[in-house]
Amino acid sequence: ENAILAIEQYEELVAIDCSRVLRFFLCAMYAPICTLEFLHDPIKPPCKSVCQRARDGCEPIMNRYNHSWPESLACEDLPVYDRGVCISPEAIVTDLPEDKIDQLTLILINLFTDHCRCRKMKPTLTTYLQKNYTYIIHAKVKEINKSGCNEITTVVEVKETLKSSVPIVQTHVPLITNSSCPCPELLPNQDLLIMCYE
Repeated sequence: ENAILAIEQYEELVAIDCSRVLRFFLCAMYAPICTLEFLHDPIKPPCKSVCQRARDGCEPIMNRYNHSWPESLACEDLPVYDRGVCISPEAIVTDLPEDKIDQLTLILINLFTDHCRCRKMKPTLTTYLQKNYTYIIHAKVKEINKSGCNEITTVVEVKETLKSSVPIVQTHVPLITNSSCPCPELLPNQDLLIMCYE
């Protein structure tokens, strides 16, 4: 809703088609693309060059009506492709032959499966001594909730605190995971030995 309100002020510029990339640029600025793996740093802004193309086409018309390119859309603040991650209209695939789509799907499936392979680690005394964890908690999984883009909240019941830097007073603790592949995958009523850092 906020994005719609923000973009409405540029409706006339979009309608006169002063720049072929303006619509894409505004959508990328106000309804940005996010990746699956991160929730707080996922935003891929448009590239500086996309902003400049939009500005070069539309600013002369805005100037005619005593308006200048808005500071909130400053091109200088956006990343340059060779020094950061950003998007441009050319990066969006809109039309692929049938056989290419199948290949692409297969590649994506393979990437996803590879990405989600969890590395097994035994909670042994050696592991504990080597890693020098701040917390070691014996807990039981009570519930698992999925929300937002990728956030998983696992509520665990603390059975026993074996080590902690501060006392854990609550019996039920929410553990938040910002990943599509929490490793290991947790199940309700599962007993856990949680070793972690502050």
